[in-house]
Formats: sequence, C-alpha cells, structure tokens
Amino acid sequence: MNNCLILLTNYYPFHKGEEYLESEIKYLAANFKHIYIVSTMVSNEMKQTRSVPENVTLLPIGIKHSITGKVKMVSRQFKTIWTNNDKRVMLTEDSKGKPLPTLYSYYFESRAMDVYDRAEKKLNEFDFQQYDSITLYSYWLYITARVAVELKNKYFKDRKPYTISRAHRYDLYEYAAPLKYLPEREYLLESLDSIYPCSQDGVDFLNQTYPHYKDKINVERLGTVSSNVHSHTINDKLYIVSCSVMRKVKRLDLLIDALVELEKKKIPYLWTHIGGGPEFKNIEKLAQKKLNIEHVQFTGFMKNQDVLNWYKENPATVFVNLSSSEGVPVAIMEASSMGLPVIATDVGGTREIVENESNGYLLDKNCTVEQIVDCFLKFYKSNENDYNKMCESALKIWNERSNAKILYSNFAEKLVKQSFKLTKV
Repeated sequence: MNNCLILLTNYYPFHKGEEYLESEIKYLAANFKHIYIVSTMVSNEMKQTRSVPENVTLLPIGIKHSITGKVKMVSRQFKTIWTNNDKRVMLTEDSKGKPLPTLYSYYFESRAMDVYDRAEKKLNEFDFQQYDSITLYSYWLYITARVAVELKNKYFKDRKPYTISRAHRYDLYEYAAPLKYLPEREYLLESLDSIYPCSQDGVDFLNQTYPHYKDKINVERLGTVSSNVHSHTINDKLYIVSCSVMRKVKRLDLLIDALVELEKKKIPYLWTHIGGGPEFKNIEKLAQKKLNIEHVQFTGFMKNQDVLNWYKENPATVFVNLSSSEGVPVAIMEASSMGLPVIATDVGGTREIVENESNGYLLDKNCTVEQIVDCFLKFYKSNENDYNKMCESALKIWNERSNAKILYSNFAEKLVKQSFKLTKV
C-alpha cells in the first residue's frame, strides 16, 4: 500500500470546525501510507487543537483570512488572472457577465490561486515520486476543491491523481448563497473525478442542476462514533437539548418562542444549548428577556468529546434542530447515537436520518410555534413504553445510517481502490 492522500481542509486540525474529520482521519490513516493535510485557512498564529495519527504531516498555509488579508490575496492574484484570457472568458461566462457574480468569481479565483501558490511551496519539500498513487481529497466543494483541481492539472499533471470533493451545505446549495450563486460550479464538476455530497438531497440537487455529471456524483454520508453510552432522562420535566454554532440559520429565536408557550402552559422544562458562535450574545439576551432564565443553560463552545460526555452526565428528553437550511446535521447523529429522539425541520438531508413518528418528529421548514409546542407536548405526555420505543428507533436508525465506523471504513477503502484504478489507466 504505497499510496498517499493530500487532504485539503479549511482549518482542521487547527482552530475549530470540521469536527467530523476527528472521527474520519483514523480510517483514512489506516488505508494510506501517508497523509498530508493542507489547512487552507490557517494563519501562523493558530495552534493545533486536535491530535492526528502518526502517518499524518500537517501543512498549514499560514495565511490571514481577515478582510485585509483577503484584499491582499486579490491584489496579489488579480493581474495574473485578468491577463489569462482562458480564465477571463471562463469567469465571465460562469457569472453570465453580471457585475456582482463577476466580482465574486474573481475574488474566489484569486483566493484559490493564492492558497495554491502557498500549497505548492509546502509540497515542494516532499518527494511524491515515491508513491504509486496519489489521492487529492477536498473536504469542501469550494476553495479547497478549486485548489485540488489546480494541483491535479498543474502540480501533479503527470501523475493522474484521483481527485475528489465532499460537499455539505454552504458549498453546495446555490439557492442558499447570498447571491444565489457559487463560482465555478461547472468547472469544478467537470474537473473533479468524483463528488460526494453528504446527503441524498445534495446528490439530487446537483443531478437536477448539472445533469451532465450524474455519473460522478454519489452520496457519502458523514457519521458519528458510538460512545457506548446512552443518554438518560428523568420525567420531572422536559429536558430539551440543542447543539449548534449559534447562527441565524439555526433559528434559536424560534425555539425560544416555543419555550415561551411552554411556560404559559406551565409545562416544566430545562433547555440546554451546547455551542457558541456569532449570535451567542443576541440569543442570550433574547432568552433573558422572554424566558425564566432558571430554565435555560448555555454551555458555550464545547469540543466534540466534551459534548458526548455532556450527554453521559446530564438528563435529556429530546434533541431539537429548527434550522432553515442543513446538509445532514451531525448534532442530530450524535444525539441519535445516544438513543435520544429528535424534533427537527425537514431541510437538506435531515429526513434521511429522522423519520417522523419513528425516532422523532419532522416538521415543515416553515413550521409554526404551535406545531413545535405540540411536539413538545407529545413527549411530555408520552408514556414510558412509547418513549422507550422511540429511543430504540433512534439507536437503530443511527446504526444503519450514521455509524462512523462503517461509513468511514467503506469510504476510505473506496478512495484507495479508485485511486489505484485511475493510476493503471
């Protein structure tokens, strides 16, 4: 097995984010002789926060993605891109000549090429001729994928590297992007060997939007590990749990409005939200204003293992996710692995891991406060036998669709087979 994997991430294993890779990396490491992780959004000030297997080499780019840093990236690359007629035509056609999408395209390409230049210098320190096959793995269908394609077409042009990208949410659903547009979609799909959305919903979206590339688009789910621990609850009140980065898309304000109604109905509850983020202060103030704060706990940011430990040590009745947009929510997978039922909105790939009235309740994206409250009341009034059946179903569905050991083992083996197959062509 004389092969190597070049994994392009945003931050992992530095800073925070991309927590799913914390589980996946050991399965990749078991199938590749060596892994090189190119962390494309890591500045020199950032510290490594996650451990990696022994056969992994870290290549942080050392680049600042502040507004000033991004302006410098564009200024360094713009002239080169503008004077390249092929690129100029491609970007103009891709953006259909519209002013804002055109500016976005040049920004995207400038940023990708600046990362590529730095990655090239890092990779020059190693001998890749020693490997029989090379796999380029972009974790996002965005900047990292554009860099992977450039590595394929330029740096490794004589090696036929197997070049793939995962796709999640912000990097996939164009209708959810600020301009309803994501740069270089056609070019990336044409250039990559395989694209792996983490949900069937993502596969369907790409197939409908770009039908020419159906043969190279397949679902590869993310998963969570089993902790061999089941969440527990006591029936003195509803123990409501949510876990996410606090962003507007997570609609924690809607959850607060539902909790207001529980208080009006004198239904005892304790709501715990795990996670921090840009909306933390706003949500904290809203909760203080609308709710009895004695019924609310905000943990702030917690590492992945600490989240699992929290479930082990605290009672929980139901997990709630009211997002307006999702890929496949890993937080739901984690809760399900603990045997915890779920209330969630039917967005993205959520319906692929939550079955209505089996392991929880699936609500319309535009659900009302009354519908959310009705679900809470069902749990509050549920007898022990019915509740336990829902918990058992949560575990069963998790094991079938979200078990990291199965999903990541199969995925890593697939990458190895496809890479060697391409090398022999």
